[in-house]
Amino acid sequence: MFEPDVTIEVTTPAGGTVALALDDRGDGEETPLVLVHGFTGGRIDFADVTDALAGQRRVVAWDHRGHSDSTNTGDPSTYTFEVLATDAVAVLDHLGIERFHLVGHSMGGIVAQHVVRRHPGRVVSLVLMDTLAEPAGGGIPKEWIDRVVTIGRAEGMGVVADFMAEVTSDMSVALEPDRPKIAARNHHKLSHMDVEAFESLGTELREFESLVPWLGAIACPTTVLVGEHDGGLHGQADLIAASIDGATQVVIEGAGHCPQEERTVAWLEAVRAHLARADR
Repeated sequence: MFEPDVTIEVTTPAGGTVALALDDRGDGEETPLVLVHGFTGGRIDFADVTDALAGQRRVVAWDHRGHSDSTNTGDPSTYTFEVLATDAVAVLDHLGIERFHLVGHSMGGIVAQHVVRRHPGRVVSLVLMDTLAEPAGGGIPKEWIDRVVTIGRAEGMGVVADFMAEVTSDMSVALEPDRPKIAARNHHKLSHMDVEAFESLGTELREFESLVPWLGAIACPTTVLVGEHDGGLHGQADLIAASIDGATQVVIEGAGHCPQEERTVAWLEAVRAHLARADR
């Protein structure tokens, strides 16, 4: 269920060499699609949609360093948004993908903003999903980060995954038949995550420098997606959409923070509509 299509090694000046678990599907003639997951996530966040999108184009997703099945460095300094964005470009260079559509989910949306900021000529279009462009509402509570890190360092992230499974068991807005597989994915991802990545990136989500002043420079077709029940990020979705000229905003009804898993059909419709507009 969690085995990657391939594992590749990438090297960045600040982050060293890491092995990244990668799913690489499709070989159609349309512009490739790149899917970037969020904090505590993994490429399996897109497992329900990758093949559906790979009929006409290449679709690529990988686990960030410190996440799921990729390398855990154990070094807090190697876990920053800048390093993750550099990893992303290194992956695409390794695969020979020069221009691409880019989807960024949650923290992955921040990484995607860094990528398009550095390489605007390579990003054909952009989907920012349930993400933010500035620390909003204080970010992840520091007390929660500290608690997870304490448990993770003392007892392992598997214990954290067990604890979180109990805490969140009644919070899912996914369709009932999909909840067991999503729960299994969440447990796998969290139990394999580097506790140092959790602390460093969780802290950066609270403190990163606002990207809002730069959003007006985005010139590629952009869609801003947000789940109906992801209330904490609706304000950010409004702000991002208003800051990018011509951006389209879509609310996925019934979904929470992970619309691609919670309302897969509606998410696919929205992304396919975006790609059709961008490809034209």
